[in-house]
Amino acid sequence: MARVDSLRRVPDEEWAALNPDLLDLLADGDPPAFATDSRERVVFWNRGAAGVFGLRSEEALGRHCFEVVCGRDVFGNRLCQQDCALLGMARAGEPISGFELRVPSPGGADASLLHVTVLRIPGPRPDLFTLVHVVQPIDQAARVAFARAPAPAFAPAAGPLAPPAEAPPLTPREMEVLQHVAAGLQNKEIAEKQGLSLATVRNHVHNSLEKLDVHSKLEMVALAFRRGWVRTAALPAVARG
Repeated sequence: MARVDSLRRVPDEEWAALNPDLLDLLADGDPPAFATDSRERVVFWNRGAAGVFGLRSEEALGRHCFEVVCGRDVFGNRLCQQDCALLGMARAGEPISGFELRVPSPGGADASLLHVTVLRIPGPRPDLFTLVHVVQPIDQAARVAFARAPAPAFAPAAGPLAPPAEAPPLTPREMEVLQHVAAGLQNKEIAEKQGLSLATVRNHVHNSLEKLDVHSKLEMVALAFRRGWVRTAALPAVARG
């Protein structure tokens, strides 16, 4: 618990909504993550976030997130600002899809491109919540190289893809639900997208939690990122503030 408490510097009743075991997991720094409260203050900042943004926890905690992250969309428009659209969506209880964000690189280099997944953790009152931001750096050089690569002269022979070194113990449908959860969608939204009943989606989530031996959706998403089961390219890239 001491490791988590060392990252927490902003006493607030909203903080009680977060699971200490989960924060201990995220405190390891993989995946990079930070959290903000409903007043836009940074209340959690792990070692991964410190590496991505070039700021130590003591430099980020307690400050407004828009002052720390300074993110822009892929066209250079500022997304991180006071009362941003993302905060408005969270206050309205709307699902927040994954999006791409450009942030200043440590040392003044070219801006880094990140994929951001936001999970809303309810607080003790409807107007209180915590937004956990899980970030994944995007390899821009690899993306450009892929876009410029010539198309193959012939189509490769069809065949099954090699299985990953450590395949998740989930069914294909459970993996689809996991992808949507990682993109920040709620059960109702997943049901609509997949053409399933809400009860079926809940069952898939419950079964996945049991199979992965975790206790919350956020723990499941963090584990999926760490194991490589959820890839940046597989998530929707919707630029929202």
